[in-house]
Amino acid sequence: MKTVRKNGDFEFNEYDEVVIKEDINNKTREPWLMLLARREQKPTDALCWGLTNNGTAFARIGTQEGDIVNGFVHEDPYKTRMLGPYTYFFEETGSYFTNTWYPTLNREQELITTYGFGYVKYSTKYNDISVNTTCFVPDDFDAMVQIIKVKNNSDRDKKLSMFSVNPINIGDAREIQFSGFNTLMMGGAIVDKDVNGTVWRYGYGREFESDGEKINYMFGKVVVHTSSLKNNQCATRYDEFVGHHSNTMANPQAVVDNWELPNRDAHELCSALSTLKNELTLNAGEEREIVLVTLCSSTEDYYLNKKRDLKNYLNDILQPTNAWAKFNQVKEGWSKKIAMLQIDVHGLDQELKPSYKWLQYQCEMVALLNRMKSRFHSGFEYGYGFRDILQDLLALLPYSPKQAKELILFTAKQMFSDGFVYHNFFVSAEGNKDFVTADDPLWLVYATCEYIKESGDFAILDISVPYIDNREDTLLNHLIVAVEKVYRCSDQGLPYMLMADWNDDLSGLFTHTSTMAAQQLYKALNDLIDLFNVKKIRLDLVEKYKEWTRSIKNSVEKRCIDEKGHYIRALAPEDYKQVLNSLDMGLSKLDLTEIEDEIKGIGENGLKDMGSSKTDGFTFFEPIAWSGFSGIADKSRFDKCKKSCEEDLEDVYGISICQGDRVMVEGGLPEDGQAWKRNAPGKKENGGEFRHLESWYIASLCKFGYGEEAHDLYIKTLPSVCSKDDPYQYAVERFVYPEYCSGPASNDHGKAGHTWLTGTAPTRLGVLIDWIYGVRRAYDGLIIDPCVTSKWKKFSAVRQYRGCRVTINFENPNGSNKGVKSINVNGKKIEGYTIPNSYFSGRDLLVEVVMV
Repeated sequence: MKTVRKNGDFEFNEYDEVVIKEDINNKTREPWLMLLARREQKPTDALCWGLTNNGTAFARIGTQEGDIVNGFVHEDPYKTRMLGPYTYFFEETGSYFTNTWYPTLNREQELITTYGFGYVKYSTKYNDISVNTTCFVPDDFDAMVQIIKVKNNSDRDKKLSMFSVNPINIGDAREIQFSGFNTLMMGGAIVDKDVNGTVWRYGYGREFESDGEKINYMFGKVVVHTSSLKNNQCATRYDEFVGHHSNTMANPQAVVDNWELPNRDAHELCSALSTLKNELTLNAGEEREIVLVTLCSSTEDYYLNKKRDLKNYLNDILQPTNAWAKFNQVKEGWSKKIAMLQIDVHGLDQELKPSYKWLQYQCEMVALLNRMKSRFHSGFEYGYGFRDILQDLLALLPYSPKQAKELILFTAKQMFSDGFVYHNFFVSAEGNKDFVTADDPLWLVYATCEYIKESGDFAILDISVPYIDNREDTLLNHLIVAVEKVYRCSDQGLPYMLMADWNDDLSGLFTHTSTMAAQQLYKALNDLIDLFNVKKIRLDLVEKYKEWTRSIKNSVEKRCIDEKGHYIRALAPEDYKQVLNSLDMGLSKLDLTEIEDEIKGIGENGLKDMGSSKTDGFTFFEPIAWSGFSGIADKSRFDKCKKSCEEDLEDVYGISICQGDRVMVEGGLPEDGQAWKRNAPGKKENGGEFRHLESWYIASLCKFGYGEEAHDLYIKTLPSVCSKDDPYQYAVERFVYPEYCSGPASNDHGKAGHTWLTGTAPTRLGVLIDWIYGVRRAYDGLIIDPCVTSKWKKFSAVRQYRGCRVTINFENPNGSNKGVKSINVNGKKIEGYTIPNSYFSGRDLLVEVVMV
């Protein structure tokens, strides 16, 4: 019998909270990250706070330009000292422990970490003292609130010293990381008795709500660290708490020797660590509640308004009863939000229901975070991604079309008037126009069309939106410019890869044509054709775009089909120099002489067709996944793609993006300069199993009626299911989706990576509701077209649509995979598979669906 290696004990409890139990012999292999964010804020202004089960943390408002706390690098805990909002307790006996067990890891101590929607709880006990900590970001202020309950369970009084720490990293994280010491000279802290704690500043940066001129363009937030205990002692430097640099956070000298803290201001941000110390005596059996707060207050309020707003909020939040009221407000708010979308399967797939709730929460977080707060993919560097925002907002549509609309208009501003875009951009800094992709502009089309289907708001098309180059035009014309730019940069409808298509790691293949991008363009053009016909606008373009779609399909079928019947990933040009001479990089002003040098560096081996039996022998998943979803493949073509996928790419943990190149790990030099091959084999684009791509493949399976395969792939790749056989090998959080799982080419086969990242969760949410449940938005109503396993005999969903709560009960008496026999809405039978918009008049709807 196989021994299951431990990775902490994990379960969903009766409230669908995540519960992680750890002790000295059973710890999670890596820190499991939980994200909290201030609700109902724009992404540019939303405070996000990341906490882990080991207590480490980061915090940021907007992009990296609004860093607050930075205590760990999530992707490599072995290279990072553990820093977070820990609270240490020192007893007169000389023993000490923390409220999160980590980093002291006393052998007699255990930890229970509970992640709920919008909060984190830590529960531990040591030497007859129990500590329960509840952490949350309130709705009404940029703050992290910790309510700590400390109880003396012994029969004697106990005197404790309590140290609370926070790693401060205020300012622009990118500048702090890259400029280092010089940048750290620009900030500091004062010990402020008015607020009974430390107040941190930075010399310049984002203004936030402060008036830049009034504050002489300082960073627009100050960070305040305080508690409800009176007369806190304070420290502002790492060495004032930890002592000599050979010590760690596991044995800080201030705790070990119960130091008095120096109450010393910091004139710089080097080794910034905010520490509060206080003394408390607990009688036998007594319990105390203490509120710890780290908040971001307006610089203008602090310096010019005599701290009025700050003091008012502290007077409120530092009262435990008020803190609990704000916690309950957050908890209730998330509960209502998640209840807007519900699914259930009667008696089967019980992991699906809690996993679906956490998927919704993950979608909400990534819509706020995008890449801008990511601990992966150079989160300090990327800011927002053009494609990323437009992918992520699709998950918001059933909850908040208004929020999605704001994001569409915000992202449309990052386009030039000739269709080129900023691939990534920031709140106050200029975006990056030096990374030009084949597909970025097309996502504006998808997002806008889906938004209109959801909301009925055709008026968005007439809103005037500025381009980057100071021109202005309607959103509709932005969409037209988008598709025409991509078609213009194509070879008979096959878009040139440029620096990448959806796969950003395919750099070096600039003049190759991308089959995936052709599929994406095909879908975008058809989306616009449908929009124009429904709204009866721009009918002059309909025939032109139809001709383009015919050209694309013809080019794909004639030139992009492998001898095995699936799609070749990318076609090499006969003469790349000729292609470069023909391309107009327009307002991106990309220097093609540098591109030519890069192509030369790829070498002859790299300048061949990619993903072809006749060249490299690889099968690539991307054009297989998009084949049905894009509408370009008929069933015959899709079946050939499906067969190649099953033979070449399917795995117990998911589906590999390709088989993976192992030349380098087997001792050889790279055969060419293609970047993806230099990734570790079986990881990322070199053979990783991308959950994002699998979602589009599930949609393709559903389109052609493969309900068993769609169900099985969805269920086996649920984080809680995929990790079940070997939790230790899986390593990461078992309740939210990773970007990918390591494929068979890896010696880490089955290890997941890059959780909470943009794109994956929203696409996985959409494919379950839109394609498996088959409840899809359309211009004329709500489509009901399920594609399920024959085992699902009764299942249900709740969805918001056009201001109505729609409850849909499905019956599948004959165990069909696809096909609807009848639909009744509030007792009235309708014809066809679409519930007309006329039914959505503000009342709740009960829909009864019987499958064939």
